[in-house]
Amino acid sequence: MTKTINDIVDFATNTVEPEYGIVPQERVVAGVASDANVKIKMTTLNHYTDPTDQFFAGIWHSSIGAKTVSYTEEEVCYILEGRVRLTDSAGNAKEFGAGSTFVLPAGFKGIWETLEPIKKIYVIWQAKDQVI
Repeated sequence: MTKTINDIVDFATNTVEPEYGIVPQERVVAGVASDANVKIKMTTLNHYTDPTDQFFAGIWHSSIGAKTVSYTEEEVCYILEGRVRLTDSAGNAKEFGAGSTFVLPAGFKGIWETLEPIKKIYVIWQAKDQVI
């Protein structure tokens, strides 16, 4: 099926309903960038989902805090605002700020620590029935 100019999704003009969430308390990491009582708030603006429900793209916001992560998806991140530190399960860490682009591969496990409130563009591929 051939797509046309009308099938292009422009984040600047596409209207989507925000999805609001709070990181489950059992995933919040105490003593890092957050306290065990801090609520890490997230907003997702998912601008695109492909017909197979495996490919997603949008904008994500998060408040300051640290949470455990275990990726089953492949994700490209482009940081628009803020700063994060990713720490793998072996304790190796790297920070990313505004203008940074990186890929989180399926199988990455560790800590996502939002050091400054963040806004990022995400592109995700989630294979169906993928086990990591």
